[in-house]
Amino acid sequence: MKTKRNADSSYNGDVTYGHNVLLSIVRLAAQEISGVESVNGRGVRLYVRNDVVDADVYIEVNSEVSCSDIAYKVQDNIKKTVETMTDYKMEVINVNIISVKFSKH
Repeated sequence: MKTKRNADSSYNGDVTYGHNVLLSIVRLAAQEISGVESVNGRGVRLYVRNDVVDADVYIEVNSEVSCSDIAYKVQDNIKKTVETMTDYKMEVINVNIISVKFSKH
């Protein structure tokens, strides 16, 4: 799926973001947060409407961190990263913690 966006009006071309590009940006933004072990399971699902993106992100977290703090940080980082790197605005970001990874002693 390709999404087409209008570039600045002073240019005659369009900027096109492939769906996989948006998936990669969201996945990497989630993985940047300390305490996120992985983005796995169902991974990332995106819903694009015009210039707005909704996301469902499925993560595994470390047992040493607060799940609610990690979820907030993931939401915040995804929003900042997508809106900085693309012309899209993030609206709904659902963070689903699917497992907690415990370290072996």
